[in-house]
Amino acid sequence: MNPTQTKKARSPGAVLFSRKGLAVAVTIALHGGLTSPGASAQTDDTQSQGKYKLETIEVTARKVTENLQEVPISVTSFNGDALERRQISGTDDIGKITPNLQFTNNAPLAGNNNSSVVFIRGVGQISSRANTDPGVGLYIDDVYMGQSVGGTMEMRDIESVQVLRGPQGTLFGRNTIGGAVIINTQQPGDEFGGKVKAGIGSDSLMELSGAVDIPLADDLFSRFTLGTKKQDGYVTRAYDGLDLGDTNNTTATAKFLYEPAGNFTAKLNFDYTEADENGSPLVFAGYNNNNDVIETGTAANAGWFAANQSVAAGCSDAWVALPGPPGRPVTTAEGSALDVSGLVTVGGGPRGYVGENTDSACANNQWNSGPFTSNGTAEVGSELKNWGTSLHLEYAINSDLQLKSVTAYRDLAWTGKRDADNTPFTILHTDFDSSGDQFSQELQLTYTGDDLSAIVGAFYYTEKVTDILTVQVGDRGDGFTCGEGTNRCHLDSDNNITDNEAMAYFAQATYDLTDKLAGTFGIRYTSETKGSIPDQFDYADPDTKYLEKKLYEHDFSATTVAANLSYTVSKDTMVYTSYSEGFKGGGWNSTFNFALEQSDLDAGHLFDQEEVKTYELGFKSDITSEFRLNGAVFSSDYSNLQFSYRVFIAPWLFNAGKASIDGAELEFTWIPHDNWIIEGGLGYLDTSIDEAVQIEVPGRPVSAGPAEGNQLPFAPELQGNIGIGYYGEIDGYGIQPRIDISYSDPVYFDAANTEAIAQNDAYTLVDISVVIESPDMDWKVALGINNATDEIYRVSGNSSLGSGSGYAEAAYARPRMVFANLSYEF
Repeated sequence: MNPTQTKKARSPGAVLFSRKGLAVAVTIALHGGLTSPGASAQTDDTQSQGKYKLETIEVTARKVTENLQEVPISVTSFNGDALERRQISGTDDIGKITPNLQFTNNAPLAGNNNSSVVFIRGVGQISSRANTDPGVGLYIDDVYMGQSVGGTMEMRDIESVQVLRGPQGTLFGRNTIGGAVIINTQQPGDEFGGKVKAGIGSDSLMELSGAVDIPLADDLFSRFTLGTKKQDGYVTRAYDGLDLGDTNNTTATAKFLYEPAGNFTAKLNFDYTEADENGSPLVFAGYNNNNDVIETGTAANAGWFAANQSVAAGCSDAWVALPGPPGRPVTTAEGSALDVSGLVTVGGGPRGYVGENTDSACANNQWNSGPFTSNGTAEVGSELKNWGTSLHLEYAINSDLQLKSVTAYRDLAWTGKRDADNTPFTILHTDFDSSGDQFSQELQLTYTGDDLSAIVGAFYYTEKVTDILTVQVGDRGDGFTCGEGTNRCHLDSDNNITDNEAMAYFAQATYDLTDKLAGTFGIRYTSETKGSIPDQFDYADPDTKYLEKKLYEHDFSATTVAANLSYTVSKDTMVYTSYSEGFKGGGWNSTFNFALEQSDLDAGHLFDQEEVKTYELGFKSDITSEFRLNGAVFSSDYSNLQFSYRVFIAPWLFNAGKASIDGAELEFTWIPHDNWIIEGGLGYLDTSIDEAVQIEVPGRPVSAGPAEGNQLPFAPELQGNIGIGYYGEIDGYGIQPRIDISYSDPVYFDAANTEAIAQNDAYTLVDISVVIESPDMDWKVALGINNATDEIYRVSGNSSLGSGSGYAEAAYARPRMVFANLSYEF
């Protein structure tokens, strides 16, 4: 793989090997009886004597506890043992083993290591700002997490993870337009006991975690956990040797379970996470300079900040014409021999030129030093403090009716300092300082009868987030500064307070029409008020605001429905068809770099909600007691897409058109012998932007956005995984070797399909591990290699190539990592 990501055609042999190699492995398993329970991690393997077997998997995809094989929804579910078996240590690893899920950290615009970008079936959201909502809902212990930052976390003390694909707009509501990821943590046990785990590995990895159950009374139980992880970064700044992409976090939780009577349960949860890290592992991915020395007209789409900074630094092969009337002067560096006497500027837009050379005073593509070196010099950093509490009350009114309440509060504060251009120049640098809180209350009443089950409920959510965003912009003339040691730049404020409130009411019922046929219908009404208080200005004149500082509010509402029919073909096989809807609320753009006119506000201050409608056919089958196979095909209509365009240099969200998404998932688990397990899955996506809106903001430069026929971001055509594990014994010690292989087609990271930041080649990851367990099963040692073939691949990227700032940045995954850990249960 080319570390610089220059797009090239893949050889037919490479395609045949990577795709068919995975497909052949799956086909072998299927012909061996490969019909196993369909979701790659839908298997609970019991470890009594270390043997594998298929078990009933319980999920809560419909807000009640059900057998996975009887739920007419495309769901992948993993219990804690399955996650540990496949060496899934963080939420951003889940995508490797879940078809049509993309879960990555390092959202570039945030500059924070704990930010997350989550897409399911090609639907999600890239921006991490509070004014934009996630497209995939993340729930931890039944509590909705409203912000993208904080979504990337260590998988400690996990009971289960469920991935629900497709719109979940009826039961889960807010911002589950693509689907939902549900994480449940371990609950307190009724006996004293616990587990400790210590690990070491590559890049000075050191981690330690522990959990303990302490019964406090006959009807009161508690569980406490503490974990910490430190690991050096894998991207080095040439300027000061700082390692980026490092890990330095600590998490603590406390849980209390009160069961005074058989019909009442109360749970109180507390959690706290703190991280203090050097910054995101972003590197240079390109700069869009005009490199034709005589070009003054068509260069309007080229970046000119680099030319401005190059002139300031003394680059002899650069010129710049700052904004002004036609015929304005063309400036070169003092002592430059460049002849610009014949250049005549046209229009009032800025222009610039920088030659491609190795002169360190010139800002050009010489600063691309590969996937693991950054040439940035600005201050960087990533910090997070995230704590929350929730109260869960359940009361069984009688054997058929149950009332449930979930009350939750969360406080999130984070910072992200980023050198976006990754050069020694002041082209564009961001400093995020965000703090806010959220409160939610959900009430549910469930009924379970012989032929009818139903749920009705209400959900309330409010959040208030203060974003202090300071931007260094290299777009001014000589004498302007944006900080010590800078010139020809200004300091910009993009501060904003997001103030949102939402209320929803929902109901869903399932009725057994016959012994084999069941029908479900659900409906949800949601109303939202989105508020924004911008405080945006040039620090040279802070009293002059880019737009009036006041509360801007707008109401959004939607009624979403879901319906399905499921038919039990036999006691082991079910087929279903479904229709579902989802919506993601609109909001206010809150990143401006110039004084706004009314025409600007009319064109792009407010963006509208987006919607998805999905049709699905699926099946779930336990063909034998050793084989499970689940699958689904679907088609989605995606409208009012919220995509980012650069207005001057600032990212604004616009409703950019319509898209279609067709696809399929297939998941299996096969236990050919109680000493062997083979599990995996395939995901296929065919995404296309069918209508692309031409965005215009009168008198302002707007970057090119998505074009008709483009592929949706974070939507590889083919994605697959397969894992093979074995259990054996030597002198009573359990030995469990395992190999996991995951494959992905090329991935775009923006709707414009910018190749400079995309993962342009398909890639295959190989993880290898072996676990040694003591005869009494109280301790185990795990040794392993993640990314054993040392594949180099991108996980995210951000392009401003079509704006004046002209830069592109990308983040790569950590290279091959060797690890060892020891765990002990007591």
